[in-house]
Parts: sequence; structure tokens; C-alpha cells
Amino acid sequence: MKFKKVWNILRVFIGILLISFLLWRLDIQKILINIKTLRADFLAYAMVPYFFFIVVSAWRWQVLLDFKNFKLPFGRTILIYFIAFFFNNFLPTTVGGDVMRVLYSTKDRKADALAIVLVDRILGFVGLFIFALIAVLYLMIFKGRGEFFPFVIIGLFVIVIITLILFSQKAYRSISPWIEKIRLWKFGYHLNRLHDSTTEFGGAWGLIILCVFQSILIQALLALAPYFVLKAIGDFSVGILPFFIYVPIINIVSMIPVSFNALGVRENAYVVLFSRVGLSGEVSLTISLVSFFLIFLYSLLGGIFFLFYKRR
Repeated sequence: MKFKKVWNILRVFIGILLISFLLWRLDIQKILINIKTLRADFLAYAMVPYFFFIVVSAWRWQVLLDFKNFKLPFGRTILIYFIAFFFNNFLPTTVGGDVMRVLYSTKDRKADALAIVLVDRILGFVGLFIFALIAVLYLMIFKGRGEFFPFVIIGLFVIVIITLILFSQKAYRSISPWIEKIRLWKFGYHLNRLHDSTTEFGGAWGLIILCVFQSILIQALLALAPYFVLKAIGDFSVGILPFFIYVPIINIVSMIPVSFNALGVRENAYVVLFSRVGLSGEVSLTISLVSFFLIFLYSLLGGIFFLFYKRR
């Protein structure tokens, strides 16, 4: 527990350090001017994809809930997802929102609820890595840049293996004897129960394909919003294509848990990658910070729902 607290403090410190490094290198005055002169109309446009990102994410979760007959109305599912989104962005761990989804979705089927959240996460990663694979293939074929290709392939391979183990009883049998030996807190027993619940999704290929499609759509929405932020800055020199190429790669880089909420990691990735299409570091950093602030606003909305929404 003490190590966890120290690690969380260290992650905050690393994030501040990474941001400070960028601000030291860049012209802060230009960044402030970019923020002061933001166009409200394009900022409003940027809010729309982020809103639908949450709605489609809730829809994907709803599909999985319906498969397990949880009978949650979609309106309630969206409210719970907003609450989970708040906890994802305000807790030092990214699983805080997942815990809230489990708690709010059921009182007596915790194993099934946890299995659904786990499957939802995994299929989200599958969509992300497929989208990123298309992006890096484009970079290889048309730009001659293949530095990201091995990392995306390795990541996709790992996700596919995890998915296979989750959905396949046959694949899980190879590691099941080792899992059963874990006695601490009955971890082996609970993991086996969790796996029994996830294998029910194994034959539902129509559902899996739909969820992967939803995940790809989510990544497209996450790429579209920063593009509108660029337009809000007043820069019309770069089209939408680089955002569909680089934002998925940035999302993968942001998964590296070295800082709180990917603070600093995300911003440095924006500056490095979008310099390839001619954007200045000041503009790229502004895009990243403003995009994060818009997501932050939706997180606050989830916090309001949390205060006034009662668990049933």
C-alpha cells in the first residue's frame, strides 16, 4: 500500500516534469495567445465527438450487458458511464471507473459484471490497435516510416492472445492448473470464476465484431475532436488525415503508466508526432491541453451525476 502511494506521487511528479520540459523548450507566450484566441464555434464542434465517444462507449458496454441479460435501460447505462468517466480521470488508477461500473450495474452478479467490464476493455484495445495498425501501415507505405510498426504488431499480438485466453476454455486450460495454485485471497478461485463468465462471449462472433466496430468508431471520434481544436486555434494548414494517423498512436503511447492520466506523455507525443506535418510545438501542445480540458469538462459532468444519482 505504501509503495502504491509512493508510485502515484512519483507519477504526478513525472507528469509535471514532462510538462515543465515542454514549457521550457517552447514559447509560453505563443501558447497563451493560442488559448486566448480560440474560436468558440470550433470548440463547440470539438465537444460533439467527445460526447459521442462517451455515448458509443456506453453503447458498447450496453451490448455486452444485454448479452448477459442485465436489463439496464440505456439512459441509466449512459449515466453510469459518465460517473465511471469521472472516476477514471480523477483517481490515480485507470481502473477506478471500471470499479464504479461494476458497483452501479448490479448488486448480486459481481462476477458477471466484472467479466463484462473486462471484455469491454479488451475489445476496446482490439479496436485501438486495429485502428493504429491501419495508421502505421499508411505511414510505412506512403511515408516510408515504419518505426511504430513493430510496437503496434507486438501490442496487437498480446491483445489477441489475451482475448483468446479469455474467450476460449481450451486455451485457458493450459494455464488453469497454475492459476488454481494461487491461494492468496482466493485469487485463483476468483479468476477461474471470472473466466467461466467471459467464455460465454467466445461463440458470440456477431457481438464481438459489433463491439470491435464500435471500438474503431470510438478511435475515429477521438481523432476528430483534436482536429476541430486545431481549427479553433485558427490553423487551417493541416487536414484531418494526420489526426487519424497520429492520435491512435498517441493513445497507445498514453497507455504507458509513467505519469498520472498520461500527463506530459501525451503532450510530448503530440509535439513530436505533429511536427512531422509542420505544426509548431506551441500549436501541438495547445491542441493536447485544450483537448484534455474538454474531456475534463465531461468528467465534471460525471461528477455531478455521481453526487445526485442514487444506486439501485
